[in-house]
Amino acid sequence: MRAMAQSDSVIRASGEMGTEAGGLTLFATAVAERASPTMKELKPLSSADAALWVDYWAAMGMFQ
Repeated sequence: MRAMAQSDSVIRASGEMGTEAGGLTLFATAVAERASPTMKELKPLSSADAALWVDYWAAMGMFQ
């Protein structure tokens, strides 16, 4: 995780915004949305969702 965070910082500092964290290919759901009405109707994840993940990871000791 630390290496991914470090590479993400370098990428963002360079102004490159065409990749996900760590330089991974952008995540897209267009094909899945065409194939699945459920995928098409899903709401985007929010910052509150992300906060819940971080809280869970912290509770599980991921950051120790």
